[in-house]
Amino acid sequence: MAINVWKDNLVEQVDVILRLRGSFPYVAIDTEFPGFIRSTPRHATEEERYDDMKYNVDHMRLIQLGLTLFDKDGNTPWPGCCWQFNFSDFDPDTDACSEDSIELLLHSGHNLQKNQRDGVDAYRCSYLLCVKLFRHPYKSKYITFHGLYDVAFLIKMITRAPLPDTLNEFLASTRSVFGDDLYDIKYISRFCVGLHEGKAGLLTLSKLLELEPVGIRHQAAYDSLLIRAIFNKMKQLWFDIEDERFVSVLYGLEDNCMKSKKRKSSTVAVAASSPPQVQPFQPYRGLLASPFQAH
Repeated sequence: MAINVWKDNLVEQVDVILRLRGSFPYVAIDTEFPGFIRSTPRHATEEERYDDMKYNVDHMRLIQLGLTLFDKDGNTPWPGCCWQFNFSDFDPDTDACSEDSIELLLHSGHNLQKNQRDGVDAYRCSYLLCVKLFRHPYKSKYITFHGLYDVAFLIKMITRAPLPDTLNEFLASTRSVFGDDLYDIKYISRFCVGLHEGKAGLLTLSKLLELEPVGIRHQAAYDSLLIRAIFNKMKQLWFDIEDERFVSVLYGLEDNCMKSKKRKSSTVAVAASSPPQVQPFQPYRGLLASPFQAH
C-alpha cells in the first residue's frame, strides 16, 4: 500500500527509503503537476519541445511525486510499496495551471487544501532527496514512462533553479542528477514487437502486457507502481532492455539524447561515428504469442 508523505513524516520516510536503497536500487518515478499552460505542436522540433516544456515547468509547481523501489527481479520491499510525496507549494487560486487538469486531479481524489496545510515544502524535500536518493553511493537505476516532464520537475526541485536555457544544458543537468542510469520505457517500447511501436499510453501498455493497475488513477503512486510492473514484465519478455542503447534517452528528445551520449563517449575516447542503430526486439523465447502481435 502506498505511503503518503507529509511534512510530519517526511524525515522518517526518507530515512526508510535510505535504509532500503541498497537492496532495492531501482526507482520508478512519476509526478503529478497542474497540466500544461503552453501546448506543443505535434510536429515540433526537439528544441521547440524543450522550450515549451521549460516554460511550463518554470511557471508551475509540483503537486505529487511517486517513488517505487524494487530490485533487479522486480520485487518491492513489501506488496504495493510506494511513497507518494504531497507538496504544499501549489495554490490553485493563484498559481499557473490548466483548469481542466485541476478538475481531473480533484475528481481523482487530490485534496489540494490538505496539501497546502499538511504537505511537504519542495525546497526542504529537495535537499533530502538530493542527498539521500539522487546523490547516494548506491548505484541506482531510474525508470520513467514518457518521463520528460517528470525528469524536468525533479531537476528544477533539486537544483532550486529554473531549467537551463538550452536543450544541451538540460541534458547535461539530467546526467548530473540521474547519472547514466535513466530509462524511459515509452521509448524502449518502440523497439518491442507488439507494443504499438511506442505509441501506447501507460494504461494501454499495461493491458497489452496483461497487468492489473493498483490504486487510483492520476495519483503519482498509481503510475509509479504501474511503471515498475511494466518495466519488470518487459524484462521478462524481451532481451535486455537495460542495454546501453536505451539508457539516457527520453521520449520526445531522442535525437538530441543520442547526440549527447555520443559526445560523452567521445570525451572518454570511445569513438562513436553515428548514433546506435536499434533494431526491434523480437519476443523472448516465444513468450509473446498471438495476443500481442503487432498491429
